[in-house]
Formats: sequence, C-alpha cells, structure tokens
Amino acid sequence: MRSILILDAFITDDEDEKILNNFLDSSKSFGDDVLLMTNTKISKETQDKVDFLFYDKKNQLFKEKYNNYEYVNYYTNYTNFNIYNWFQHTQPHGLSVLISLFRSVKIAKNLGYTHFYKMEYDALLGEETKNKIKVLNDSCLNDNKKGVFFIKKNENYTGMEVHYFFCEIDYFLNNFWNISCEQDYVDFLQIEKNNKDFLIMERFMFENMEKLDSNSIEIKDNFVSYFSDTLWNSKATRVYLDKKYKECYTKFYINEDNPNQIIIFSNNLQSTPTFRKIVVNFSDGTETEIVQYFAVYGIWNLHSFENKIDKMMVYDDEEFLYEEYFEGSTLNRIKFI
Repeated sequence: MRSILILDAFITDDEDEKILNNFLDSSKSFGDDVLLMTNTKISKETQDKVDFLFYDKKNQLFKEKYNNYEYVNYYTNYTNFNIYNWFQHTQPHGLSVLISLFRSVKIAKNLGYTHFYKMEYDALLGEETKNKIKVLNDSCLNDNKKGVFFIKKNENYTGMEVHYFFCEIDYFLNNFWNISCEQDYVDFLQIEKNNKDFLIMERFMFENMEKLDSNSIEIKDNFVSYFSDTLWNSKATRVYLDKKYKECYTKFYINEDNPNQIIIFSNNLQSTPTFRKIVVNFSDGTETEIVQYFAVYGIWNLHSFENKIDKMMVYDDEEFLYEEYFEGSTLNRIKFI
C-alpha cells in the first residue's frame, strides 16, 4: 500500500507561493510523496519541493446558469478569532478544483499509489495536527476502512470538509461521480438530484459521500476543534471578493458570543500599502470616523460597537468606494477564541 498527498494550488502572487512553500516544508514529516496540481505557473524552487507536478493553464470555471444558489460560508482562521463570511456565491472556481481532484487521483493510480489524502496548501499545520493526520491515515489502512471524511453541519449548511480527507484510490474512483468537464457536473445534478440546483464543491462531495457504506468509512465532525492547533484558510482568497472592495474588504460582523456587539473588520489582500477611511452612521444620527493604514498584505483591523449602527461609508483614502447598511442583522460572524 502506497499513499500520496495531493494538493491543488492557485498561485496568484509571491505571497501565495510563500504560503505553499511553507506548507510543503511543514508536510515533509508525513513522509509521503506529494502531487501538486496547479492552473498557474510556479517557480523552480517550489517545483523542487514536490515529487510530481501537473500544470494545466486551462482554468475551467462554471459558466452555465444554475438554480437556487446557496449561501456559502467561507471562513478564515486568525490567532485569536475566526471570521465567517456568508454570501450567495456561484463558486465559479469549484469546477476547476473538482477537475483537478479527479485528474490527480487518476494520475496517482497510474503511478502505482493505492491511497491518497487531499489537503489545502494554505493551512498552517500544527505538530498535533500532523500527528493526528498520520494516525488517521494509518488507522484507516490497519482497520481496512476505505476512507476518512469530516462533515461540517449547522443550521445553514451541510458539506464535506475538503481541507483534509483520506481515501483508497479505487474506492474513490468507483464511488464518486467523476468530473472532467462542466457537462459531467450537469449530468450529476440531473441524474442524481433530478434538478439543476447549484452545489458548491463541498456540497457535491458530501452528496457523493452520503451514498457510501457507512461501515466501510470513518466519518467525523468538529473539524476545526479536532485539529485545534492548525490555522486553516490562512489565505483569504481574492476569488470571493466583490470588486467594490478593491482587494481590501471592510464588512460588518456580529460577535457570535454577544449579538449586541457589532464588529467592523477590514483585511488587506493587496500586495501594496493602502488606506481606508470608514464613516460610521449610528441610528441616533451621530457618526464617527475610522482611519486605517495597511502597510503590507494580510494586515487587518477591527473595531467594536454596540448594535446601534445604521450604515458605514468606506473610502480608499479620500475616494468613495461603497456604503453598506447594517439593517439590524447579518449572517457574517466573528468568533473569538
């Protein structure tokens, strides 16, 4: 039995590649070969850190029209808090991720590997997490299980965690609906679901996993708490941002543990310094002004207020960008740890 680690990385700048290289260095302790799938070019330095590389410049995105797009939760972990962004999203890049996943598993099979585990390159892996992953992989093999999967479920969402899962290659290819193009995805919806309601990648994987023999696989939950020493989603990708934010977003969030506390959180995803001026209007007619400076990529700011905000107006230095109304509630949450 031979296992391989599969990564899918979309590298847009030097910061992305630095995060990828840090992950590759950290994951060496797993002792397994690495197959990297990418739609973007990477440096020779990064190529030398992996055992196999498949580059496909054709980044295939969802283009068809679907029904009933779900609200999606994209979360980012910080040292002392987690940010949860909820919005209705078509997840256009999900098709590329699925195509890369199935292609890479087939490549791994042709290379003679029997098992694989899929991970995300922007995780900052803790030592306890790395040990737990090795134990999960080994236990799956020793117990003659076909795979290990984590489920994420709450009142708004059910899906399969794709930051890590482990599976026997033949079992995966025989039981998960193969996606090699968008028509394969449409066929899945029409044949398996009898509709054309859009499913994000995590939901698609869950629908496939739910049909598996539960005695043949191990299913777990509470992914983030299980791997509590790791920062998952350390990279807040630009893919999910409205263009109005100009790669430095400022949004409203409710403190999950105190609904009467509103957080205005900003995060800079630009590679250059930038300013933000935020004018906050309160329901009693008063207002306050916040000025933020972001020296480099990844710098964030947050400000706390009582739940009495009407709206905020956001400026790039002096240029007006957008305004957002709080309207008394929001799906976005911040969870302090």
